[in-house]
Parts: sequence; structure tokens; C-alpha cells
Amino acid sequence: MAGAWAASAAAEAGAKVILVDKGYCGTSGVTAAAGPGHWWVPSDPPEARTTAVRNRIAAGLGLGEAEWMYRILDQTWRRLPRLAPHYRFGVDDEGRVNYRAVRGPEYMRALRQFAASHGVTILDHSPVLELLARDDGSIGGAGGLRRQDGNRPYQVKAAAVVLAAGGTSFCPISWDREPTAAMATCWRRKLAPRCPAWNSLPPTPSRRRIRP
Repeated sequence: MAGAWAASAAAEAGAKVILVDKGYCGTSGVTAAAGPGHWWVPSDPPEARTTAVRNRIAAGLGLGEAEWMYRILDQTWRRLPRLAPHYRFGVDDEGRVNYRAVRGPEYMRALRQFAASHGVTILDHSPVLELLARDDGSIGGAGGLRRQDGNRPYQVKAAAVVLAAGGTSFCPISWDREPTAAMATCWRRKLAPRCPAWNSLPPTPSRRRIRP
């Protein structure tokens, strides 16, 4: 979900975008198998978002960042309705469009269509296994395997790389699966002092120096 939205936004801004998915973009990930909800808070009255952000920070034991939360609320409010040509949003009992809750399988199928309509190139079944580093240490691409092409290695060199590897709002160990690198990094930096056991999570992805 996050990758499809990020890819669409970058393409709209004029970038040439390649979206890489470990499975099939549109059916992989937890979103396609669930009924996700969006943080949908109207901008009027103004105090509605202020209250929502304050409550969310309190619920997260102060680990959230208010600036990012306000940006998320604004982006969701402005961008989510634009998916309407590809997705039929529900209507509540009062006849108002319900943007808060969506049907996972249809939603992800619509997001794939939305990204493709903006010229995004999608590489399915191509898990990323490493990041490519420039000489100055900055990230200049990613590499992995094309699983449906005999596990053929591939590399994508890019001016920018967006990691949309999964959420950090729950502990995946309780789901009996391995945590993503993004989760591990977040937990080490912010949550490890409160739960030392999380220090045992796996390291972030490896980096390989880009070859000329």
C-alpha cells in the first residue's frame, strides 16, 4: 500500500518510477488480505485534527512526531478521494462517502491501476535483497532477484530510493513471522530502551558499493 502510494506521488511529480514488490503488487502484503482503515479526520473544525494528533501521541507513549502526523492527515484528506476512478468507496447511512474503511483486495487492485495510470513500472515477484551505495555512502539504488525469471539477479540505479517495507505499529513476533528490517531499525532506535529483548532483531539490509 505505502509503496504504491509513494510511487504514484513520485510519478505525478515528474519522476521516472520503478515499483518493486516481493510478490504481486495488488495481492501481496497484509493490506490485500484485510480491511484496512485510514486515519480520516476532517480539516473543519480545526481542533478536530489537533485533538486526533494529541490522542495518537498519548496512545503511542510519546513516540510519535506531531509534524508528520499532520502531514499524513493532510495527504490522506487530499489524495485518497482521487482513487475513486479505480475504487468504489462505500456510503454510510447518511449518504456520505466513507473514506475511512476500505476493502483490502479491491483497494490494492485499485492502487495498482492508479500507479500504472501514472506511468509507474512495476516489477512483480522481485524481492529486494540489498541497497546500492554510492562512494559517499548515500543510497543510489537497490538489487534483488526476479523470482519468475529463474531468480535472475537485478539492479536498479536511482537518484532516490523509498523503502516501503512495512509498518511499525505492532510486534510481528506475536504474528509468528520475521520482522522487517524497517521494523527492526525503528524498534532499536526508539523502543529498545523499554524492551531490551527487541535488541535481538535482525540487522538492516546489506549495502553494496555501486560499480561504475
